[in-house]
Amino acid sequence: MSASLVGQRRSYGGQLCTIRYVGTVDGTSGDWLGVEWDDPTKGKHSGEHKGVRYFTCKSNHPTAGSFVRPSRPADPPLSFVEALREKYASEYESELVWTSKTTGAVAHQVIEIGGKVVEEVGFDKIRKQLAKLQELRIVLLDGLRIAGVLSSYEQPEAQVREAASEIATTCPQIIELDLSRSLVNSWSHVWEICNQLPLLKKLKVNDMTRDGIDLRCSGNRFRPLEEGLTFEGVTELHLEETLLSWDEIAEVAACFPTLTSLTASGNQLRTISRPLSGVITTLILESNEFTSLSALRPLAEMRTLEHLSVRWNNVAAISDNPKNTTLDFQFPTTLRSVDLSRNDISSWTFLNHLPTLFPSLTTLRISGNPLYDQPPLPPAIAAATGTMSASKPMTVDESFMLTLSRFPPSLRTLNFSTISLQDRSNAEMYYLSLIGKTLSATSEAEEPAILAEHPRYSELCELYGEPTVTRAVEGDGSGRRGIHPRSVAARLVKMAFRLSQSQVCVKEIPASFDSYQVKALVSRLFDLPPYKFKLVWETDEWDPVEQQAGDDGAPDWDEDSDDEMQAPAPAPSADTSRFMRREIELVDSTRDIGFLFQGETGEMKIRVEVPHV
Repeated sequence: MSASLVGQRRSYGGQLCTIRYVGTVDGTSGDWLGVEWDDPTKGKHSGEHKGVRYFTCKSNHPTAGSFVRPSRPADPPLSFVEALREKYASEYESELVWTSKTTGAVAHQVIEIGGKVVEEVGFDKIRKQLAKLQELRIVLLDGLRIAGVLSSYEQPEAQVREAASEIATTCPQIIELDLSRSLVNSWSHVWEICNQLPLLKKLKVNDMTRDGIDLRCSGNRFRPLEEGLTFEGVTELHLEETLLSWDEIAEVAACFPTLTSLTASGNQLRTISRPLSGVITTLILESNEFTSLSALRPLAEMRTLEHLSVRWNNVAAISDNPKNTTLDFQFPTTLRSVDLSRNDISSWTFLNHLPTLFPSLTTLRISGNPLYDQPPLPPAIAAATGTMSASKPMTVDESFMLTLSRFPPSLRTLNFSTISLQDRSNAEMYYLSLIGKTLSATSEAEEPAILAEHPRYSELCELYGEPTVTRAVEGDGSGRRGIHPRSVAARLVKMAFRLSQSQVCVKEIPASFDSYQVKALVSRLFDLPPYKFKLVWETDEWDPVEQQAGDDGAPDWDEDSDDEMQAPAPAPSADTSRFMRREIELVDSTRDIGFLFQGETGEMKIRVEVPHV
């Protein structure tokens, strides 16, 4: 058997693979094909049998390899035009036989009676389908076993050149082409196809998703890049799940002089060895194996980069070297959008470095990190201040506010939410209040180290005033200090939400929140259906109980009377049977809750009422 088979693509029962070895296997008779499956769960080993390595898989999965007999029937390959017609003209497949330079098939249906041709039909339908194919602009041929211009594993150059012109006459209007999960194994074969499509802008050599469905573990595999290939006009390229190294990706990208968007997700990349050349503005590196942002350092030299996504990686630190706490690189000011969601970020210190690392950041996505599975304050601080649960993870609102407050006003979008001025002020006041609690629960000697963890502290104090710091060793002996009217504490409302005697949660909420925002918070705190409950403020004021008709001396209270709203609390010696504590429902409204609680100090007791169905 010929060693030239190595690198060829095969499909067995719809499962794609690449031949990595041709020859014998010790302890067996005859020849074998050692294959690496696109879906690594289909194999049994990594190219090794009984301690002998016969081939090496590109996938790092331990079961990507198998041995199959050369006699095993493979699914037949298709030419590009055959796949195009199978996908977009299949409804006439039973009626028409297409003319093809690659197969020599006749382009009409022949009806015979007694061995003699009596009528030829189908030309109108052929013309209609040709017109349909010629108008196609977006062509998705993923998973159709395309081998290249020709329908054979071998693609002889002379035959390819002769047949390639059929692509140009069949589908000249294509602007987007998807060749994912095919049998193509050579960049020259891809070039022969694309060279016949003068309007092509978007090329998917492999794409991991289709209509939101994850199609990972299935991608094209290529031999080394041939010299002299130039893909003119293509601006967007997808190289997902190709298992190319970064150097190979860089070499391929250099063949696309007008490329502005490159997706190289799912390629087991752990480090970037060099920057990409050209005018690339969007770079997608999702589902790889990066563990730090320093692994991306060479990308900082790309002066045209505007959007970078490293979603679904293993990023947990700024630097792989834990002893290196200084930043010695910075991304260009052109880079304004970054996606760090679904990584392993668990430290606020990581976020503190991002404004320096990305100085022009306006859009950030960072959700889905373990950082947000923690409570807003460390358990020891929360317990010492007694203001919130020490074990519950932060709510979505809290994670949003504590992230936003660490970035300057140049950040305009966070996790797809546009940041309003109100969002920013709420977040920054809440953040300052938590810093104040941390300082309150620690000694003065620890204060410099704590403030070093909050780079924006001084800036925010100038905007909102310093947070109230209550240390037991300071103040008037009681450990309390007065609240400055411009301080953060003066702009927060402490609310104790009680669902039952055993379910109480205390939160400090910006006074600028409206009742909808408060209810959304309570919904997450107690896992309640949104807005299917009431919030009732149990005030410290007392209202008279309405007297029965005929009672002597019963006052005639008016529901809307200002006097009633100012009814004094009963004297200690008074008969309280004629008074009851005033309760006020927080009705749905866009008005700030600060309007309702103005002048109030201390803890607002809020009862959560869930109607029984």
